[in-house]
Amino acid sequence: MTPELTHDAARPVNDRYTPSPCGELDEIAEVLAEGRLSGGAPVLPRYEQALADWFGVKRAVAVNSGSSALHATLVALGVRAGDQVLVPATAPLPTAMPILTCGATPVIVDTAPGSLAMDPDAVAARLTPRVRAAISLPLWGYPADDTPAAAILAAAGVPVIEDACQAHGTRSRGRYAGTNHRAGCFSTHDRKLLSTGEGGFVLTDDDNLADRIDHYTHLGHLTGRTHGVNYKLAGPLAAIGLRRLPGLHGQLRTRRANAHQLLAALPVGGHLTELGHGDAQDEPNYYNLVLTTSAAHLAPRLSEAFARAGLAPDSTRYGYRPLYHQQIFAPYATACPHAEHLAATTFQLPVHPDMSPTTLGWVADRVRVLAEGQLP
Repeated sequence: MTPELTHDAARPVNDRYTPSPCGELDEIAEVLAEGRLSGGAPVLPRYEQALADWFGVKRAVAVNSGSSALHATLVALGVRAGDQVLVPATAPLPTAMPILTCGATPVIVDTAPGSLAMDPDAVAARLTPRVRAAISLPLWGYPADDTPAAAILAAAGVPVIEDACQAHGTRSRGRYAGTNHRAGCFSTHDRKLLSTGEGGFVLTDDDNLADRIDHYTHLGHLTGRTHGVNYKLAGPLAAIGLRRLPGLHGQLRTRRANAHQLLAALPVGGHLTELGHGDAQDEPNYYNLVLTTSAAHLAPRLSEAFARAGLAPDSTRYGYRPLYHQQIFAPYATACPHAEHLAATTFQLPVHPDMSPTTLGWVADRVRVLAEGQLP
């Protein structure tokens, strides 16, 4: 019998995860002793090599945020004012704002039914000679297999960037998210699986692209020959990332075990199932466990019930809606019924390693009750 808890809207389940100490202070102390705290600190190349090795790619370029990673990659791919960039309607603001930073125009495309992947028909319909790049989005750490859309884009010579900012360790077609296309962009913000407080990085197997990103994010290396910005990651933050990276595999195992415990509580034929994510080679990292309902008419009541239980979904907590519902992107609105349905019928639950067995048991009970249709 699960002990009685008092989680509710006023006392929600904690959705923040803080990794256990793993020697970060020792690594920071070495950086302090060396005396170089900037993005030129010797720890930076060691961190970048560790990232490249962990994900199995040629190059990693560390930067100061996930948004900087996206912006620098777009610039390095030649996106300029007047160009267009395809972006899925499911994108949150940090995914799409770098397009505006380039002076480019976001072209919002629908997702495939019940999927985070771009709808290939929508991609084909929105392609123009001005499209210079497309962004793929494994949101909530769930795979977004954009293979069909990517084939259309490749035929048109349009590179795909993965915004894998929530997808550290997610697998799609047996490969890590962020390594499936031309480049992968990550955040290491405080809420991410690999956290340095603020920060990010770009992964790529294209040495030339990596060099262009590196030059752009380091003020053109101050040669005065090329334009650049200062997106460098500070040395102490790289030190934190270097020490925390080896623990990512263990964190993934725990998140997946916790998610499977909640999924085991779902009754067969109930109102809730897991968001679909492809075949056996596709595996979420469970940044969140995402449940969905086929009973769309019950979705508002389910959202309210989750929120009252202290498990508010993103639609309630952050007002999550398709991108064009945000005022700044409203001028680029287009009909995206699949993304609208996905945003309205998904529920995001925490499954991080800090959740105690008692809390996990309590959440499993709430999930079971709501899936059975016992709505207050």
